[in-house]
Amino acid sequence: MAQNPFQQNDSVDLEQQLNNVLTFVVGGVVEGANETQFNPDDALQKGLLYLKDQDFPLAAKWLRNAALDGDSKAQFYMGLLFMKGQGVPQSVYHAAAWLSLAKSQGFSTATPVLDDIRKYLTTRRFKEAECYAATLYEQIHQLHYFQQVKK
Repeated sequence: MAQNPFQQNDSVDLEQQLNNVLTFVVGGVVEGANETQFNPDDALQKGLLYLKDQDFPLAAKWLRNAALDGDSKAQFYMGLLFMKGQGVPQSVYHAAAWLSLAKSQGFSTATPVLDDIRKYLTTRRFKEAECYAATLYEQIHQLHYFQQVKK
Protein backbone atom coordinates (compact mmCIF):
# COMPACT_ATOMS: atom_id res chain seq x y z
CA MET A 1 0.00 0.00 0.00
CA ALA A 2 1.41 3.41 -0.97
CA GLN A 3 2.12 6.20 1.50
CA ASN A 4 -0.59 8.85 1.87
CA PRO A 5 0.46 11.72 -0.46
CA PHE A 6 -1.85 14.23 1.19
CA GLN A 7 0.50 14.51 4.16
CA GLN A 8 3.41 15.54 1.93
CA ASN A 9 4.24 18.78 0.17
CA ASP A 10 4.73 17.03 -3.18
CA SER A 11 0.99 16.88 -3.90
CA VAL A 12 1.09 20.38 -5.43
CA ASP A 13 -0.44 19.23 -8.73
CA LEU A 14 -3.47 17.73 -7.00
CA GLU A 15 -3.74 20.81 -4.78
CA GLN A 16 -3.73 23.06 -7.87
CA GLN A 17 -6.35 20.91 -9.59
CA LEU A 18 -8.58 21.07 -6.51
CA ASN A 19 -8.13 24.85 -6.31
CA ASN A 20 -9.02 25.18 -10.00
CA VAL A 21 -12.21 23.14 -9.48
CA LEU A 22 -13.10 25.23 -6.43
CA THR A 23 -12.51 28.51 -8.29
CA PHE A 24 -14.75 27.32 -11.12
CA VAL A 25 -17.52 26.13 -8.79
CA VAL A 26 -17.61 29.19 -6.54
CA GLY A 27 -17.25 31.66 -9.38
CA GLY A 28 -20.93 32.55 -8.96
CA VAL A 29 -20.58 33.30 -5.25
CA VAL A 30 -20.73 37.04 -4.65
CA GLU A 31 -17.49 38.52 -3.34
CA GLY A 32 -17.84 39.90 0.17
CA ALA A 33 -21.10 38.05 0.75
CA ASN A 34 -21.69 36.78 4.24
CA GLU A 35 -23.79 34.05 5.80
CA THR A 36 -26.82 36.29 6.38
CA GLN A 37 -27.16 36.97 2.65
CA PHE A 38 -27.97 33.32 1.88
CA ASN A 39 -31.21 31.43 2.19
CA PRO A 40 -30.85 29.32 5.35
CA ASP A 41 -31.61 26.21 3.30
CA ASP A 42 -28.74 26.84 0.88
CA ALA A 43 -26.08 24.91 2.80
CA LEU A 44 -24.02 24.15 -0.30
CA GLN A 45 -23.49 27.82 -1.13
CA LYS A 46 -22.57 28.60 2.49
CA GLY A 47 -20.14 25.70 2.52
CA LEU A 48 -18.52 26.82 -0.72
CA LEU A 49 -18.19 30.37 0.56
CA TYR A 50 -16.48 29.19 3.74
CA LEU A 51 -14.30 26.86 1.66
CA LYS A 52 -13.26 29.74 -0.55
CA ASP A 53 -12.42 31.78 2.57
CA GLN A 54 -10.45 28.76 3.88
CA ASP A 55 -12.60 28.55 6.99
CA PHE A 56 -12.53 24.77 6.84
CA PRO A 57 -14.47 23.89 10.01
CA LEU A 58 -17.46 26.00 8.92
CA ALA A 59 -17.11 24.76 5.35
CA ALA A 60 -17.25 21.18 6.62
CA LYS A 61 -20.31 21.95 8.76
CA TRP A 62 -22.35 23.41 5.89
CA LEU A 63 -21.11 20.99 3.23
CA ARG A 64 -21.99 18.06 5.51
CA ASN A 65 -25.51 19.47 5.90
CA ALA A 66 -25.86 19.71 2.13
CA ALA A 67 -24.27 16.28 1.63
CA LEU A 68 -26.70 14.69 4.06
CA ASP A 69 -29.49 16.43 2.19
CA GLY A 70 -28.44 14.44 -0.89
CA ASP A 71 -26.34 17.05 -2.75
CA SER A 72 -23.71 15.11 -4.73
CA LYS A 73 -21.48 18.17 -5.18
CA ALA A 74 -21.37 18.63 -1.40
CA GLN A 75 -20.60 14.92 -1.01
CA PHE A 76 -17.69 15.39 -3.41
CA TYR A 77 -16.35 18.29 -1.39
CA MET A 78 -16.74 16.34 1.86
CA GLY A 79 -14.52 13.70 0.26
CA LEU A 80 -11.91 16.33 -0.57
CA LEU A 81 -12.01 17.76 2.96
CA PHE A 82 -11.47 14.32 4.48
CA MET A 83 -8.73 13.59 1.98
CA LYS A 84 -6.79 16.70 3.01
CA GLY A 85 -7.86 16.78 6.66
CA GLN A 86 -9.29 20.29 6.37
CA GLY A 87 -12.01 21.00 8.92
CA VAL A 88 -12.37 17.28 9.60
CA PRO A 89 -9.92 14.56 10.67
CA GLN A 90 -7.79 13.36 7.76
CA SER A 91 -9.14 10.01 6.59
CA VAL A 92 -8.64 8.43 3.18
CA TYR A 93 -11.32 5.90 4.19
CA HIS A 94 -13.96 8.60 4.77
CA ALA A 95 -12.80 10.44 1.66
CA ALA A 96 -13.40 7.28 -0.37
CA ALA A 97 -16.84 6.84 1.18
CA TRP A 98 -18.02 10.39 0.39
CA LEU A 99 -16.49 10.30 -3.10
CA SER A 100 -18.12 6.91 -3.77
CA LEU A 101 -21.46 8.33 -2.72
CA ALA A 102 -21.04 11.34 -5.01
CA LYS A 103 -19.97 9.09 -7.90
CA SER A 104 -22.95 6.76 -7.36
CA GLN A 105 -25.29 9.72 -7.74
CA GLY A 106 -23.78 10.75 -11.07
CA PHE A 107 -21.21 13.35 -10.00
CA SER A 108 -18.59 12.33 -12.56
CA THR A 109 -15.86 14.63 -11.21
CA ALA A 110 -15.55 12.24 -8.26
CA THR A 111 -14.46 9.32 -10.46
CA PRO A 112 -10.85 10.34 -11.22
CA VAL A 113 -10.26 11.53 -7.65
CA LEU A 114 -11.64 8.26 -6.30
CA ASP A 115 -9.41 6.33 -8.71
CA ASP A 116 -6.38 8.31 -7.50
CA ILE A 117 -6.97 7.66 -3.81
CA ARG A 118 -7.92 4.01 -4.26
CA LYS A 119 -4.26 3.00 -4.29
CA TYR A 120 -3.87 4.29 -0.70
CA LEU A 121 -6.39 1.79 0.69
CA THR A 122 -6.32 -1.96 0.72
CA THR A 123 -8.98 -3.61 -1.41
CA ARG A 124 -10.80 -4.69 1.73
CA ARG A 125 -10.74 -1.18 3.22
CA PHE A 126 -11.91 0.34 -0.08
CA LYS A 127 -14.86 -2.10 -0.18
CA GLU A 128 -15.67 -1.17 3.41
CA ALA A 129 -15.71 2.50 2.39
CA GLU A 130 -18.14 1.65 -0.42
CA CYS A 131 -20.35 -0.17 2.10
CA TYR A 132 -20.23 2.89 4.36
CA ALA A 133 -21.25 5.00 1.34
CA ALA A 134 -24.22 2.69 0.78
CA THR A 135 -25.20 3.12 4.43
CA LEU A 136 -25.00 6.90 4.06
CA TYR A 137 -27.15 6.66 0.94
CA GLU A 138 -29.81 4.70 2.82
CA GLN A 139 -29.76 7.16 5.74
CA ILE A 140 -30.10 10.14 3.39
CA HIS A 141 -33.07 8.62 1.59
CA GLN A 142 -34.77 7.50 4.80
CA LEU A 143 -34.44 11.05 6.10
CA HIS A 144 -36.03 12.39 2.91
CA TYR A 145 -38.82 9.84 3.15
CA PHE A 146 -39.67 10.79 6.73
CA GLN A 147 -39.54 14.48 5.87
CA GLN A 148 -42.05 13.86 3.08
CA VAL A 149 -44.32 11.84 5.38
CA LYS A 150 -44.38 14.70 7.91
CA LYS A 151 -45.69 17.11 5.27
